[in-house]
Amino acid sequence: MKKTLLLFFILMEFCAFAQNRLITGTVNDLADGNGLPGVNIALKDARNTATTTDETGKFSLAIPNDGILVFSFIGYKTQELATKGLSVLSVSMGEDTKNLNEVVVTGYAPQTKRESSGSVATIKAKSIKQVPLASFDQMLQGQAPGLLVISGSGQPGSAAVVRLRGIGSINGSNAPLYILDGVQISAANFATLNAEDFETINVLKDATATAIYGSRGANGVIVITSKRGKSGEMKVEYSALRGTTDYPNNPIEVMNSNEKIDYELARGGTPIAGLSKENIEKLRQVNTDWESLIFQKGVTNQHQLSLSGGTDKLTYYVSGNLFNQEGSVKGTDLDRYTGRVNLDGKQGDFSFGVSTSIGFSKYNYVEESSRNLSSALNGLRWANPYETAYNQDGTYTILGSGLPNPIREINERQRLISELKGIGNIYLQYQIPFVKGLMLKTNWGTDYQNWDITSYFSKLSSGGIAAQGKQGILSRDNDIQNRVTGTNSMVYTKNFAKHYLNVGLYQELVKQNNSSFGFTGYGLTGRLQNEAGITPGSPTNDFIPQISGSASSRALLSYFSNLTYGFNEKYYLNLNVRRDGSSRFGANNRYANFASVGANWILSSENFMKNVAFINYLKLKASYGTVGNQEGIGSFAARELFGSSNYNGKQGSVIAQLSNPELRWEQKNKANIGVEYELLKSRITGSVELYNDITTNLFLNYQLSRTTGFSSLNRNIGEMQNKGVEVALNTINIRKGKFEWTSNFSFTYNKNLVKKLSPDTPKDGISNGDFGIIREGLPVGAYFLMESAGVNPKNGNAQYKNLDGTLTESYNPTQKKVFSNALAPYFGGFTNTFRYASIEASAFFTYAFGNYIYNFALADLVDPNYYADNVAKDLTKEWRKEGDQTDIPRASQPMERNVTRFLEKGDFLRLRNVTVSYNLPNTILQKVKIKSMRVFVQGQNIKTFTKFRGYDPELAGTLVGAQYPALLQLTGGLNITF
Repeated sequence: MKKTLLLFFILMEFCAFAQNRLITGTVNDLADGNGLPGVNIALKDARNTATTTDETGKFSLAIPNDGILVFSFIGYKTQELATKGLSVLSVSMGEDTKNLNEVVVTGYAPQTKRESSGSVATIKAKSIKQVPLASFDQMLQGQAPGLLVISGSGQPGSAAVVRLRGIGSINGSNAPLYILDGVQISAANFATLNAEDFETINVLKDATATAIYGSRGANGVIVITSKRGKSGEMKVEYSALRGTTDYPNNPIEVMNSNEKIDYELARGGTPIAGLSKENIEKLRQVNTDWESLIFQKGVTNQHQLSLSGGTDKLTYYVSGNLFNQEGSVKGTDLDRYTGRVNLDGKQGDFSFGVSTSIGFSKYNYVEESSRNLSSALNGLRWANPYETAYNQDGTYTILGSGLPNPIREINERQRLISELKGIGNIYLQYQIPFVKGLMLKTNWGTDYQNWDITSYFSKLSSGGIAAQGKQGILSRDNDIQNRVTGTNSMVYTKNFAKHYLNVGLYQELVKQNNSSFGFTGYGLTGRLQNEAGITPGSPTNDFIPQISGSASSRALLSYFSNLTYGFNEKYYLNLNVRRDGSSRFGANNRYANFASVGANWILSSENFMKNVAFINYLKLKASYGTVGNQEGIGSFAARELFGSSNYNGKQGSVIAQLSNPELRWEQKNKANIGVEYELLKSRITGSVELYNDITTNLFLNYQLSRTTGFSSLNRNIGEMQNKGVEVALNTINIRKGKFEWTSNFSFTYNKNLVKKLSPDTPKDGISNGDFGIIREGLPVGAYFLMESAGVNPKNGNAQYKNLDGTLTESYNPTQKKVFSNALAPYFGGFTNTFRYASIEASAFFTYAFGNYIYNFALADLVDPNYYADNVAKDLTKEWRKEGDQTDIPRASQPMERNVTRFLEKGDFLRLRNVTVSYNLPNTILQKVKIKSMRVFVQGQNIKTFTKFRGYDPELAGTLVGAQYPALLQLTGGLNITF
């Protein structure tokens, strides 16, 4: 039987080959006529019909029928050649300069790579395609130099902290501006956006690239373009992904039952000490694994269907996406549903476009970044191992220490955010027929968000119990934000002789309205867990609900212009000027002017570079300019505001904010120089950039006399600097036959420095959280602690170092000094991709180093004062007798936290993603009318190399307490094109 089957398949292959016809030929270099080895030759739309040229440039390929052969080679222009009636081909390939003409999308005026003198990093959609993360910003990690993305949490849908070229403000915002198809979108809710619809992401960093956005571009700009349809027959694409989520091991080991009972007995004073020997032995047999009760293996699913196509008059792109993800903590998940319709049309000199997307998400989450006793993520470490979650009758156990039962808190509390998000814009464009090169355009869009936030605490939860007999709590808040962006422009473009000119005039309006309403109800005594379950309040039952609400509005009006001039396709000049007016400031400071200038020189186009064969492209660029910042200070920051107050049973009005008419724009002065290059027929490409950003007129709190009733007022005082180096490197290491190995690498070094503060700033500086300090000459993330110096083996006392270096056993806050930085100054990512025929494998790493994290969570677990709850195994090594060599002091000594004992290195190297994919042979797919099919498996957050004792070192400072681990995910999926 086996021999019969083998013979059958051999005959089938022979018949298939017999139906093919053989194409042979030679591929030569157009410049010198020599044969080109390693040229890829493939039958168009047939993934498994391909070959490469040999050492002399010759090739042969069997194709099933007439078609189009595609010839591609790094550094050369791709060519297509029809095979009808031909059996022998001769092809000449010339060097490819298309990279010089790639479009850099800035959101207003697209420029070619040759023209642009700005610092722009482009992230292709393929880099983030089908990454199983719900929040788009987390997918950007390690993808572009200068872009620091700190995930901070593995909770489904959680947003990342994104910083572009460092922290440039203290009281203001440091988040970059996000633009989607010309519309400003909020950075706080990427969980309701579908990244599968994105085509490219351009990261704008320097003044030339961002100055056109004026006050909105102070912290950099991330411009996203969505997929558009192309003329031709309809293309149908379907993709699916399914996988599991897991959680990492806790690097802080806590005591098991035997260790904890022994420790308690040695210390005395807990409920264990009063139990009989028999009962204590029974407790030793209990070893509750609280992690396994709270964590789970979750499931991730995603389905995407898109249709695209059109005619030369109208093109379309339509998609729908379903994404759901269960977190590693029970009760946490995200369900998201999104849809998109993009249309582009043209009739004569008129063209138009419509982009609409709508998304709905439901997000169940748990409390984190908190030392709250009722947080389940704290309870899983603090709950004693010799106690159980449930009594024998199924009721919740009351833990002996008084700590809330973490399982009860998971089951009897719910935090839910439901969000409806709509983004839409429309543009109309007219090419003036009687003035060649003159174009008029108007673009209007909106970003609408509606959040419904529900918090439910049953009467059994700690929150419900603590409500003093109110028998459960239900809080609900509805927040609505609507931002409208309208841009009108007139752009003139002209080429004459060796000159190129592009001039644009723009007017823009951005208006945002916010409103909120909320209530808190009590008396959830029935089975209903919504508004219907609230007991009506009355003066006798104390169930009277509480209500709250607010509303605000702000606007930005701008006029701006940009000019690009080029000469001989080698020298380019970019100029931008902009005037912004913001409603946040007083009448005298409402408007501000910003400008930038940039220039670049294409050295590789000079005659003296013609004979430098290994350089294909070389560009020098430089820019300088100013941008402003108005974000993060409130909608009415310059106005006197009033609020309500209750005194002696009577309601009245009080001043809630002092008038601040002199408040004005924060300003960033940005300088950038760089080089872009392509070497060895573009096998090596990349860039190196140096930048120096100085923020002036910092938003800072100025201390006021206490007689005013206010402690401080936000004023424009101080300066801050961020300077650094960015490196991007892309290489084709091997490309031979069907095998290819490519690499991508990004590196950033950023140095932050506070150069000037308010004259009234205390000598030690401004307190920054519990353990940080802001002081002139230091980075914003500096720690201010007393230096730990181990344990005295004679008496078990903790030792510290004074400022003069002498040892002491007494903590003294006047002896604190500055240590390290909370934000990593070095960070980046690198990818290695291997391809053989239809198989592809890639490994993506991210890294950051040079920073320290204060581990407050560890401090809680080694605090001997908390020994009624579970503690870290470290305490089994605490000092007990003279001569003990240990780093854990005696338990009876006061516990000090403002010391370096809990300061840990935050360096990490993370294997962020591994993907293996296979493209099915075209011969199989043709039978079922499928153009292409790709199957893949991938792993996310597979391994993190770090010495930090926490679930995840990706933190921007202090690990306060509860931490949601980064999701470990294994997923598989497929992509099909019909």
